[in-house]
Amino acid sequence: MISFLRKIRQKLLSENRFTRYLIYALGEIALVMVGILLALQVNTWNETRKDKKKEAAFLNQIHNEFTDNKAQFESLRALHSKSLESCDWMLENQPFTSVSIDSLRYHSLWSRVSYTFDPSYSSIESLVNSGAIDLIQDVDLRNALIGWKDLLVDYLEEEKEMREFTTAHVIPFTLENFKLYNEEERFDAVLNFDQKQLNKYLNLIARKKRILQAILYGFVEQDLGGNTQSEVQKVVSTMDLIIDRTKQNK
Repeated sequence: MISFLRKIRQKLLSENRFTRYLIYALGEIALVMVGILLALQVNTWNETRKDKKKEAAFLNQIHNEFTDNKAQFESLRALHSKSLESCDWMLENQPFTSVSIDSLRYHSLWSRVSYTFDPSYSSIESLVNSGAIDLIQDVDLRNALIGWKDLLVDYLEEEKEMREFTTAHVIPFTLENFKLYNEEERFDAVLNFDQKQLNKYLNLIARKKRILQAILYGFVEQDLGGNTQSEVQKVVSTMDLIIDRTKQNK
C-alpha cells in the first residue's frame, strides 16, 4: 500500500514539473511572439512615417509648381483675350480709311502676336517615374496628377496650331508687306494695300480670331455622367483641384 502511494506521489510530482515546464515554455513562446509583433508594428510605423514625410514633400512641391502654373495660365488668357479684341477691331474697322494710325498700329500688332502656355510639371514626372505615385493617399488628387499630361496635350493643340499658323503665314506676310524702317514696322502700309493684299491680310486675321476663340473657349464635351466641360474648363478645374488638395501641406 505504501509503495503504491509513493508511486502516485512520484507521478504527480513528475506531472507537476511537466506542467510547470509547459507553462514556462508557452510563456517564453508568447513573449517571443509579442516581441516579434511589436518589432513589426514599430517597423510599420516607421515606414508609414517615412512615406508620410515623402508624400508631404511631393505635395508641397506640386502645390508650389501649380500655383505658378495657374498664375501663368491666367496671364496668358488675358493676353489671348487682348489679341482677340484686336482681331475683332481689325475686322470691324477695315479698310481702315477712317481710323487713327495709332489705333491701327496698336491693334495690328496685338492681332498678330502669339503666346503659348508652358507649365512646369517636373514634380509629377518625378512622382510617376520614381514609382512613388501610390504615396498620394487622396484618390481624386492622384487621378488628376496622372491625367494632367494628357489633358495638357489636348489643350495645347490649339495653341500649337496658332504658333504654326503664325510662323507659316502671319510672319511671312508681315515681312513682305510691312516694310521695316529704323527697326520699326510701317503699320500705315496697310492703308496702301490693293484689294488682293487687303483680302489676304483680313483672312489671316479672321483665321487667327477663330484659333483664339478655340483657345479661350474650347470645344464643349459631355462626360459619362452627363456633365459638360470644355478643354479650357477641364484644365482650370484640374489645376484648382491640385492646388486645393495640396495646400494643407504648405
